[in-house]
Order: sequence, then structure tokens, then C-alpha cells
Amino acid sequence: MTMIHPDDTVPIAALFFDDAGPHVLRSGTPSPLPSTPGAMSEAPHGKATPARGHELRALLNTSIAQLGAVSGETRRRTPVPAPAPVPIETLLYRGRAALARAVELRSEIVAGGSMPTRDLVDELLDLVVLASTE
Repeated sequence: MTMIHPDDTVPIAALFFDDAGPHVLRSGTPSPLPSTPGAMSEAPHGKATPARGHELRALLNTSIAQLGAVSGETRRRTPVPAPAPVPIETLLYRGRAALARAVELRSEIVAGGSMPTRDLVDELLDLVVLASTE
């Protein structure tokens, strides 16, 4: 069980801002120079405070400028070439593979116990024709 030391206690009022905002916090280690744009100032108790006023405006302007640099204005999208068409013959069953698929369909029809659909019968008949070619 950890004990909380009085020095570790943070008053809840310190977790909220005392103005309307906007509030931008910068992650990382606070800078010892509060005059640096976007830097975190040191509060009297040695804790970092968010940038405000001129520091906040400088931070926002820097961020907006950086976002503009990666927008579509400076970068051009390279078109992705369409894949080459594939002949349908390479996708069809043939010979023994067609025969094996026909046997699978037959098993499905028998296991189903009901009349096969017209599409299933058409596929089975097409496989018979494809099985005879190789």
C-alpha cells in the first residue's frame, strides 16, 4: 500500500484553467525559457503551465504552418496503376480440379437433403464440361 505524501497532493483547482481558452498543452519536458514560442512556463510551485497569449498564438501559427506543408498543395498524389486484366481461363477449374469441385458440390447436394438450386445445378454442369478439357 502506497502512502501519499503531502508534497504529492495536487489541489483540484490546479487541474482547471481560469479563463475561457482555447487551451493548448504541449507534451514533453517544460522549457526553462518561457519566451520560446509554444514553451511551457514555470509556475511559482515549479509546475508547468500551458502556453497563453503570445506564446499560444505562436504555437498555433507554427502548427497551422506545419499542417499546410503536408497538405495536398505541396504533395502530389501519384496515381496507382490499375492491375493488369487477368484472362478468365486462368480462374476456371480444369481437368481433375474441375472434377474434384464437382464431387464437392455433389456431396453438398446430397447432404442438403432438398432440391438443389438452379445455380448449383448450372455450376455442376459447367464443371462437368470443364473437367473434360485439359
